Amino acid sequence: MTEAKPKIYLLSSIRNEGPFLLEFVAHHLVLGFDRIFIASNDCDDGSAGLLSALDAAGYVTHVKNRVKPGEIPQHEGYRKIRAAHDIDSADWLMMLDADEFLNVHVGDHGVDALVAEAPEDVDVIALNAATFGSGGEAEWRPGPVTGMFHYRHETAHPVNAPVKTLSRRPGDYKKIHNHSLVGYRGTKLPLRVMRADGSMFDIDHERPIWRQLRNFPVKRISHGMAQYNHYAVKTWDSYQARRDRGRGAAPKGEENLRHDDAYFTERAMAAERDDTILRYAPALALKMEEMLGDGSIRRWQERTEERYRARVASYR
Repeated sequence: MTEAKPKIYLLSSIRNEGPFLLEFVAHHLVLGFDRIFIASNDCDDGSAGLLSALDAAGYVTHVKNRVKPGEIPQHEGYRKIRAAHDIDSADWLMMLDADEFLNVHVGDHGVDALVAEAPEDVDVIALNAATFGSGGEAEWRPGPVTGMFHYRHETAHPVNAPVKTLSRRPGDYKKIHNHSLVGYRGTKLPLRVMRADGSMFDIDHERPIWRQLRNFPVKRISHGMAQYNHYAVKTWDSYQARRDRGRGAAPKGEENLRHDDAYFTERAMAAERDDTILRYAPALALKMEEMLGDGSIRRWQERTEERYRARVASYR
C-alpha cells in the first residue's frame, strides 16, 4: 500500500508587501505546499485586495486582521487564521515571512522531499536563513526578487543564525509564532529537532521552545538539506518602506528600533553568489503567468506596484 502524502501547510502574516506577494505564493505552490494561509495586518497598499483575489481564485486562504495597540501583528494574525481554519489537521506546518523563500537542496527540491528526510522520531525540522544583500541593485523595480538578488552572506555568518521550522502535529502546540510553534501540550517527550545538516537534538522542556528555535550558534548554522533565502533588505528604498511599516513581531505602536541603518549596511554587503533558487525559475514563471491570467489578480498586482512605486520614490 502506498503511504499517504503528508499534508504540508504554510502560514504567513504580512503588512504592506503588495508587489512581492504574487511571487511568494507562486514559489511556495511550486514547492508543493498543499495550502497557504496569509493574514493581512492593517494593510493600506492593496495587499489585502490582492490576497482576496488570490483567495477567490483558490491560490491562498486570506484572513484580514485588524491589529489593536499592544498586540503583536504576526502572532495575532496566526491566531486568527487558526481560529477560522483547520490548521491543526496538517501533518507539517511552516511559517515564513513574505521576504523568505524556502530553498530545498534534496530530492526533487520540493517540500515533500525535505520532510521525507526526517526520520519518524523527528518532530521539528529547523532551517537556517541564507541572508541575501542588495547585490548591486540600487532602486526597487518590479520583478521576482529571487531572480534579482544573487549574493548572500557566507554560511557561518551571524545574520544566518535565525531559524524557521517545519513542525509535525501542529495541534500539539498552544500557539503559533513566526519562528516556531510554542507551548507544547502533547504527550511525546522529548521533542526531537533535526538541523539542515542532519544532526539532531532534543528540546529541553524546562526552557521556552522559542528560545531554542529562534537562533542557532554560528558553528551550528547549516544549509545542507535546505535553507530559507531571506531577502531582508533588498534595495535602500525598499528597506526604508520596510522600516516605516513597523515590525510584525513587536507590539503595535512600539517604535521600530531594530531596522536602523546598521541593520541595512550589515546585510546589504553580501558577497557570496548563490543562484540555487533559480532551479525553480521556469516553474515559477509559468505559475505567475497562470495567476496573472486572472483579471482581478492582475489588476490588484498592478495597483500594488503603482502604490509601492509612489511610496518608495521619496526615499531615492
